[in-house]
Amino acid sequence: MRELLIWLIWFGVVCVRLVNSFQAEGNLRQLAGNEIKLVGRISSEPTLQGGTQRFRMERVWVKVKQYPRYEYGETVQVSGTLQRKVVNQWYSQFSLMYPDVKRIKADRVKIIGPSGKERLIRFKRRIETVFNRNLSEPEASLLAGIVLGAKRGLPYEFWQALQRTGTLHIVVASGYNVTVVIGVVINYLAGWVKRRTAVMLGMMTVIGYTVMAGAEAAIVRAAIMGSLAYFGQVLGRKADGVRLLVVAVMVMVLFDPMIVWDVGFQLSIMATSGLMFIGPLLEKVFKRVWLIGGDMRDTVAAQIGVWPILLITFGNLSVFAVVVNSLILWLVPVVMGLGGVLAIMGLIWQPLGQVIGWLVYVPLTLIVRVIEWFGDKAWMSWQVEGLSWWWGLGYYLVIAGILIRRHYGKQK
Repeated sequence: MRELLIWLIWFGVVCVRLVNSFQAEGNLRQLAGNEIKLVGRISSEPTLQGGTQRFRMERVWVKVKQYPRYEYGETVQVSGTLQRKVVNQWYSQFSLMYPDVKRIKADRVKIIGPSGKERLIRFKRRIETVFNRNLSEPEASLLAGIVLGAKRGLPYEFWQALQRTGTLHIVVASGYNVTVVIGVVINYLAGWVKRRTAVMLGMMTVIGYTVMAGAEAAIVRAAIMGSLAYFGQVLGRKADGVRLLVVAVMVMVLFDPMIVWDVGFQLSIMATSGLMFIGPLLEKVFKRVWLIGGDMRDTVAAQIGVWPILLITFGNLSVFAVVVNSLILWLVPVVMGLGGVLAIMGLIWQPLGQVIGWLVYVPLTLIVRVIEWFGDKAWMSWQVEGLSWWWGLGYYLVIAGILIRRHYGKQK
């Protein structure tokens, strides 16, 4: 009865928020194709790519030239023609391409001082500076992506190679990052404070890290699941991955119902589902593969979960993504660990940071060379066009049917 009440309350709140979101989108649709002027704060960290930078002002994406550089939290006036990209009959993306941008003088909030999020972004910038000071490109930007989920400085050619090889996910902070962050904090504090206090401080650290990493769907989902798992341990409850995933989805949809159309959200949920439900079925197939068997199993399971979304959204199939991921994924934990040490040592004493930089350069270069070699091959990816969401729905229904049949077959 209690669970039913929770579901009813959640459904009611989501419906109200969804109606408000549709109304806001309707207002933007009426302005599509017209000259508009927006005055407000940059609400996302600008992403640099090639000779451009892209940032968000509430529901509108703004794409401008690389210079002058803009920062999160700046107040700007943007004037241009509002463009609309129809994703489906319920959801559209709105953007301003190369509009006129004027900086507005600091407002009262700026005079009082930067917000907590702005402080975290500035701290992130300091860490990126440490990486840039001790490493060359694209290794420095790749390290910032793996450790911080930053994509500001990735060279355009390397970005394309990541896309073609199906390895773009390594520069998106996700579950592994959250596990490392909260695990390190809790284990370090365990001997100094009570377990409950250590867990709460770990959860607060994860929240800060999530904000610093850009609060993308993948890391928000991982932060919710990881925090609840550790909090459950404090309460003496065993973590249930499926329930944690459901709760994470409910929380994210509650705060932003339109997130269900976000490709990052879809990929994160389906990749996690693939690891949970399909991964165990592949255990026997890959357990005898020396060294990279676990990575191959996880990669295949995640790919099975996300293939329809990738094909329908991007029309691109990375044929050998499993191979490339299996060759590099075992290096990612090494890079993240050394990258964390480099960030700390580089902030404290630069000469010691340089030594750590030499160490982390080796695995980073291996990853870069593998991605660049495969990414340069024309046969690495195929273009697939004309697939509808009905095809994707049918794909997932078949997978669900196989999993359900296997589950009940084991119970007999």
